[in-house]
Amino acid sequence: MDGVLYDSMKYHTLAWKQMMEENGIECSRDEFYLYEGMTGAATIDLIWQREFGKPCEPEKRTALYDYKTKIFKTIGGNEPMPGADRMLRTLCERGIKCVVVTGSGQASLIDNIRKDYPGVFGEGMMVTAHDVTKGKPNPEPYLRGLEKAGVKPEEAIVIENAPLGVRAGVAAGIRTMAVCTGPIPKKNFEDEKAWGIFPSMNEFADVLPLVIDLINSQSPFVVADSNTSTMVVDRLSEQIPFLGELPRCVIPAGDDHKNIHSLTKVWRMLSEDGATRRSTLFCIGGGMVTDLGGFAAATFKRGIDCINVSTTLLGMVDAATGGKTAINLDGLKNEIGVFAMPKDVVIIPETLDTLPEEELLSGYAEMLKTALIADPEMYEALLDIDKYLDDRRLLLPWILRCIETKTGVTTRDPKEKGERKILNFGHTAGHAIESFALINGKPLAHGIAVAHGLLWEMVLSAISEGKDRNGKLASAKLYPFATMLKEHYPAAGVKCTDIDTLISLMRHDKKNASPDRINFTLLNEIGVPQWDMLPTEEEIRSAFEIYGSLTGQG
Repeated sequence: MDGVLYDSMKYHTLAWKQMMEENGIECSRDEFYLYEGMTGAATIDLIWQREFGKPCEPEKRTALYDYKTKIFKTIGGNEPMPGADRMLRTLCERGIKCVVVTGSGQASLIDNIRKDYPGVFGEGMMVTAHDVTKGKPNPEPYLRGLEKAGVKPEEAIVIENAPLGVRAGVAAGIRTMAVCTGPIPKKNFEDEKAWGIFPSMNEFADVLPLVIDLINSQSPFVVADSNTSTMVVDRLSEQIPFLGELPRCVIPAGDDHKNIHSLTKVWRMLSEDGATRRSTLFCIGGGMVTDLGGFAAATFKRGIDCINVSTTLLGMVDAATGGKTAINLDGLKNEIGVFAMPKDVVIIPETLDTLPEEELLSGYAEMLKTALIADPEMYEALLDIDKYLDDRRLLLPWILRCIETKTGVTTRDPKEKGERKILNFGHTAGHAIESFALINGKPLAHGIAVAHGLLWEMVLSAISEGKDRNGKLASAKLYPFATMLKEHYPAAGVKCTDIDTLISLMRHDKKNASPDRINFTLLNEIGVPQWDMLPTEEEIRSAFEIYGSLTGQG
C-alpha cells in the first residue's frame, strides 16, 4: 500500500520521526524507509531493542503506534501514487487478480482503497497486520496473499518499494519487482535479489505489459535493430536484467536491411540457440523490426509466437498491429510476406520523447491516414501538428484511437478481402515514392513517403470520375493538408518527369488484381473511404501534377 499505491511514505516517515523524538530517541526519516513493510509493532520493538536492549511493553507499544497514526493523519494523507492507477488498470485488463499485502493496520485502509481504486480489489483480497503473526521481511504476508488469490508462487508477481518487502516476496518464492518511490539506493534492492528494479511507478507502468509477457513466455528470444538494441533493450535491461540475458539478434538499422539476409540471420539465431515451437520472439523496435521479426517467427518451424514491442510512433499506430509481416525484394517494398497476428503488442510511451523529429513525423503520417479514413474529429485535431511536436505525450489518446481503429478493421477482415483495404489509403502512391527513393540511393522514411502519398491520393479522390464512386472529396479539403505537409515534412524528391517510373512501380503493388489497372482506396469525404477504386492512368497523372503544384515539386 504505502509507497506503491499511495505516495504516503513522506508523511509516515515524518510521523515516525516526530513520535520517536518526543520519546527521547534521535533518528532520521530515511531510517524508516528501510523498515517499511514491517508492522508498526515490529518497528517499535526493533528500535526499543536497539535503544534500551529490550522490546517495548505491549501497552506502551500500542499507545506509541496510536500516537504515530494520529500524527500521520494530522500532517498528511493518502495521496494516490502517480502511475499506480495505470499499473492496476494493466493488471486488471489482463485478468490478473490484485491483492494488497501491507504491514499497516489502519482501520481506514479498506475505505481508502475502494474509493481511490474502485473495482480493482475483490472482496477479502487484502492482507494487513491483523492477518499475520509475522510481518515482512517474513514471507508469511505474501504466502497469505497467494492463498487469497488461489495461485502458486510461480504464477504471481510482487510489486514492492521497500527492501524488507522485496526480501519477503523473494522468500515466498515469487518474482518480486522493486519500484524506487523513495530515497533507498538501487543497490539495496539488488542485494535483496529483486527480479526487476524501476526508477518510478510511472516508468514501471510503462513497461509492465512487457514484464508480464516476459514472465509468461517460454524460451524467449529478442530481435532488435542496431539503434533499439542499444537505446531501448540495453536500457530496459538495466531495469529488467532477465531481458538482457536473452539471446538477441541485432539487425543493422534502416528499411534497406529488411531483406532476406537479415531474415536468415534471425532464423539462424533461433536455430542455433535452440528455439522450439513453444518459443517466443520479442521484436523490439520500429516497423522494420516488427515486419522482419514477425515474418521470421511466422515461418520458423512453421510458426512460433511473436510479441511486438513497438518503440516508434509509426510502429505503435501501424506496423506492430494487424499481422502484416514482410521483407523487401530488389527495391520493392514488402514484396514477400505473410499474414501472422502477433500474440501481443506492447507500447512503451516514454520512447516517444527519444524519437528524432523525422521518426515522429513518419508515424504522424500514419495517424493522419487513420484519421482521414475513419475519424474526422481526430483529423481536425492532428492538423495542429505544432501542438503535438511540442508535447508528444499529448498524442497518447490519439495513438490508442488509431490502435483501436486498426484492430477493429483487421479483426473483421484479417486477410484483406474487403474492409481492411481502407488501411491502404495513401500507400499505393506512398510505396511507389518510397521505392523510387530507395532505387535512387536516397532512402526516404516510410511515413514521410506515405505523407506525400496521402496528398496525391487525396487529389485523386477529388478528381477521379470512376463510375463506381459514391462521392468525391471536396477540393477545399486539400489545402490545409498541403500546407501542413509543406511546412513540416521534407520534400519527397520526385518531379513531373518521374511519373512514368512511379506508375511502373505502382503496377507492382500487391493490391492490384491486374497490372493493367492500379487499385486505390479513395475518399468520398473525410472519414468515408471507398476501396477497390480503379482510376484511369490519365487521372493518376493529373493528380500527380496537382500534387506537385501544391507542394512546389515540379
